[in-house]
Amino acid sequence: MGHLIGAALCGDAIFAEWAARANIPCIASVDELCSRLKAEPVDCIFSVANPLILPPDMFGRARQGAFNYHDGPLPRYAGTHATSWALLAQESEYAITWHRIDDGVNAGELVVRRQVLIAPTDTALSLNLRCHEAAVEGFRELLTGLAKGKLTARPQALVDRSYFPRRRRPDAAGCLRWDRSARDLSAMTRALDFGPYNPNRLCLPKAFVGDDVVIVRRLEVLPRRSGLPAGSLLEIHSGHWRVATGAQDVDVCFGGPDGQLLDARALARNFNLDEGYRLPILSGDQARSITAAHEKLAPSEDFWRQRLEQFKILQLPFLSASVAEAPHRWQSSSWFIPSALAKLAPHDRTEYLVTAWLIYLARIAGETELQLGWTPASDRSQAGLKAVEVLIASVVPMEVTIDLAHDFEEMRKAVAAEFAQLRAHASFARDLIARCPTLRGVEALRSHRPWPLGITITADSCSAAGDLASNASSETTLSGDLLTFELCALDGSFRWHFDASRLAPEQIDRMTQHLQNLLCAVVADAGLPVGRIELLSPEERTYLLEELNRTDAAYPSDLCIHELFEQQVRRTPEAVALVHEDERLSYGELNARANRLAHHLIALGVKPDQPVAICLERSLAMVVGVLAILKAGGAYLPLDPAYPCARLRQVLADAAPRLLLCDAAGRAALGPEALVDVSVVDLETATPAWAELPACDPEPRAIGLTARHLAYVIYTSGSTGTPKGVMVEHGSLVNYLHWSDRSHYEEAGNGSPMLLSFSFDAGVTTLFGPLLAGAKLRLANPIAQIHALAGLEDGQTYDLIKLTPSHLSLLNKRLEAYKGPAPTRALMVGGEALIPADMQFWQEHFPNVRLINHYGPTEATVGCATFAISDAVEGLANVPIGRPIANTRVYLLDGHGGPVPFGAVGELYIGGAGVARGYLNRPELTAERFIASPFVEGDRLY
Repeated sequence: MGHLIGAALCGDAIFAEWAARANIPCIASVDELCSRLKAEPVDCIFSVANPLILPPDMFGRARQGAFNYHDGPLPRYAGTHATSWALLAQESEYAITWHRIDDGVNAGELVVRRQVLIAPTDTALSLNLRCHEAAVEGFRELLTGLAKGKLTARPQALVDRSYFPRRRRPDAAGCLRWDRSARDLSAMTRALDFGPYNPNRLCLPKAFVGDDVVIVRRLEVLPRRSGLPAGSLLEIHSGHWRVATGAQDVDVCFGGPDGQLLDARALARNFNLDEGYRLPILSGDQARSITAAHEKLAPSEDFWRQRLEQFKILQLPFLSASVAEAPHRWQSSSWFIPSALAKLAPHDRTEYLVTAWLIYLARIAGETELQLGWTPASDRSQAGLKAVEVLIASVVPMEVTIDLAHDFEEMRKAVAAEFAQLRAHASFARDLIARCPTLRGVEALRSHRPWPLGITITADSCSAAGDLASNASSETTLSGDLLTFELCALDGSFRWHFDASRLAPEQIDRMTQHLQNLLCAVVADAGLPVGRIELLSPEERTYLLEELNRTDAAYPSDLCIHELFEQQVRRTPEAVALVHEDERLSYGELNARANRLAHHLIALGVKPDQPVAICLERSLAMVVGVLAILKAGGAYLPLDPAYPCARLRQVLADAAPRLLLCDAAGRAALGPEALVDVSVVDLETATPAWAELPACDPEPRAIGLTARHLAYVIYTSGSTGTPKGVMVEHGSLVNYLHWSDRSHYEEAGNGSPMLLSFSFDAGVTTLFGPLLAGAKLRLANPIAQIHALAGLEDGQTYDLIKLTPSHLSLLNKRLEAYKGPAPTRALMVGGEALIPADMQFWQEHFPNVRLINHYGPTEATVGCATFAISDAVEGLANVPIGRPIANTRVYLLDGHGGPVPFGAVGELYIGGAGVARGYLNRPELTAERFIASPFVEGDRLY
């Protein structure tokens, strides 16, 4: 209508987007609006569907006044949810109003009124929509009157005023009373129907069924009356129940908390109901108690809604491996008072214990923002009223942020502040979850105990002394679906209730000991940051740092990797070492070819620790080239020509090798520009310069080569930053392969197919492993070989197949219809997180195959930990990485470098013989990541 909108104050994202598109400034708060109006008065202020109360002094800043839209016929139906209250009163005529704003709520002079008729089938949703349409027309009338100066204002007849405060709730908070008339029940159902997408800030229509309530989604009044007692279940159909009321019969449809309609027959079966059953009839006292309980909690609904919208699950990291659904097996520990708190008053003990447990949870779970289940104190005025207990949440979210840099007293104050919040807001109506679209989709919130971990404070230990295993009714004590920390306010003692199907008693004992250790440390030094409080006993510390890392084993630490290969050559010179398509090389032939090339590389100036790039497609020459670089003293830098050109050039530029071994595929992959600054040795040449050089092994000591020099430089994937060249020494590689060969290969066995890229460190296992054990190394295109494993075609069984989980998924699809013998004696999977279902496939199809989860970063020389999968993996969320391999140590440390408790979350540190020297040409990172081990003298620690 040609007016300029100066600004908009709103809390609605969609409206804010519209305002932004229309170039209307958005204001974030009432204070900001006040400041703006002081600086620049306006003609009018319009308040439309506005939940904020504006200060009276603001209205004087509007030259023509401030006006509010109300969805009711003032002075009647002032307040909130006016349309619902009108439907409950079964009104047939209605209206909306625009009125001037004064210092009262909905009390100013009326300026526009528009009639709205109420249909017999209207719901809160449909009536609200028609009211909004009338409001738009009324707004045009308001603007026209303001523009022409012909706006008529009249005072409200306050004698006719009725007011509905925000906290007011309908009779029995929407619970249907079957002894009322069908029209009353219909009015209740329709008045509380706001549609599926709008928040319902009143309550939902509900029906008591057995010991629970179910949401009523629709109720239809029938033209007949059965004459049976009110509440009688007349008929049960898949879509509805037919129920007798105080007047006509009704058909009732039910819904779940997720908003979906329920199968009415299945609902009846769940509650063991049949036709003829009589649904509970609420008495007047019960209805009044339910209404009063809901009205008492109503002011806190926004608090709980906002907190529930931040729903998060805190889980213990040391749950038992299986996550398959199983019935709860509740156990209770004995009551316990920590000796460190014996001199404190019971109230102080309770605060100390809760604070200590929350600190402990933050420490072991690696989380600082905690949300747990909390059992609110019971309302003594409602105590024992089963109907109220069913309708009100028995567990609410407790929220505490644990700052590990603060001391215990500061954290205790934070816990005390949260206690005060919980006392002030008590609980919430259970149907809140179904009433809020933002909460309805959170499946866990539909449970009575959504949080795995909970806290309950009881009045005394005697009143709750029963063991949950023998007293099912005492489950009301539980606030956690896995573990409840129960404290006694009378004497400051505590005990645990836990699901023994997922938590072992020894884990509970360990937590008790850790709490005791923490509290003793707090009493000794209250000023210590809580993140540095010692949780471990000396015995557990020794176990974690020493017992779990007793991996010392003899290995030829003074030899280079190619020297071990040469030993195998001397043992089995005629045995087949290398197979590629129709080509084969014996150990003696492979060694001789590598030696001739090695002498050539030495003549070209290759020195120990010098990276030599090699970029060849999969072939005999690729293996010859790798061995030749090692024999010449260099460190091979693998470049897979199948990798993207940009990736290869990035690695080549960063490593800056002086020498490159390649073939036509390598040249093409790198491109001519990349070859300008590097000397190229072409291994495809028909008349190689090294053809007539000696076939004898170069003497490592003659060229100054030791096991402390580099064997290879392999670049990381770059998934956590810029790719970095990891420098691995011969000694580290020898340790890894000595461990691997002893357990996986048989001399003269069928060895391994090399299915992984030689630019990926996981491929090291099957590149060198067979050659050091006298077995066969088979080369083929990785993906092609996965789809057509040679072992499946010629009946062979490999000693070991090593794959990534991604490749394993491909192989499993290939094997779904396969009925022959197992393709391998051992299957090793590494490089990514393992998918339990893929392991389950092998357990079912090839039960005799050894299954190995192999873990380790590139910086730990291929792998540092291994886990033999012998137990069933069905239902597992993940597969353990296992224990450290030979001469390797694995530590889980906290942010201060101290060991975390057994089973807790920490940062993984790897020490021992396998740790790489560092990153090539990245001394600033090497200094940060590769440090001296504080636990084992002489080790590097990654």
